[in-house]
Amino acid sequence: GAKLGLAAFTAAAEAFREVVTEPMPKGEVSTAVSALVPKSLTFWCATCAAQHISGSLFQQAGLFGGVGVSSTGGTTLAPLTERFPVPREAAGTDRFVESFLRFLGPATPAEVARFLGTSVTVIRQVWPAGLDEVTVEGRTRWIPDSDALLAAKAPDVVRLLPPGDPLLQNRALLTRDKAQEKEIWRPIGNPGVVLVNTEIAGTWRAKIAGRGLDLTVTASGPLPDLRAEADRLGAVRGVSEVRLHL
Repeated sequence: GAKLGLAAFTAAAEAFREVVTEPMPKGEVSTAVSALVPKSLTFWCATCAAQHISGSLFQQAGLFGGVGVSSTGGTTLAPLTERFPVPREAAGTDRFVESFLRFLGPATPAEVARFLGTSVTVIRQVWPAGLDEVTVEGRTRWIPDSDALLAAKAPDVVRLLPPGDPLLQNRALLTRDKAQEKEIWRPIGNPGVVLVNTEIAGTWRAKIAGRGLDLTVTASGPLPDLRAEADRLGAVRGVSEVRLHL
């Protein structure tokens, strides 16, 4: 399926347009889209006992398939009022890679390829020119402006980052080892991350219980006072009481 390249993306986008003409549950959309795309773009899901389209392709092609998440509740997909055209050629990938390196770098071609779900060979073909080479913990990486990196001041922050926060996209720079990486990025149900200055000091999960919020933190390093961040999370969740469990 990967060998189809852009054709795979186009086939999925066109399938979305054909299937989603009104609000539909995500599961029904997945089943119908899976039946329309080439079989090499699907896999057998033993849990559902069904043939599914690749999850990453399903997510990436949805926007150009003219589909958005509906506000009607649940995981419902609906056609967008204004639709982007289905792309017929890849363009601007080098600028996208440079943006990744600027905001989440420094990184290697392999790390960028992992983020995009593609191969290192593909990324090397669109690798931007004029990047600065730096060494991080003995490994060569690249960034658009090394002077800005070297001049940056160490932050003094404590944050409860939610799952999927943009800062968490470059795994290689953030985690100490594979065990910590597996703890943070799971197939389903990622925890939030406790960020202390530039280090991950633990993970967190929150659950509404009664009129309050139970916030459970699992430490992987020294923790500062988290009360202010816990209260901030409570305000976002709309509760007045946050019970912090360490």
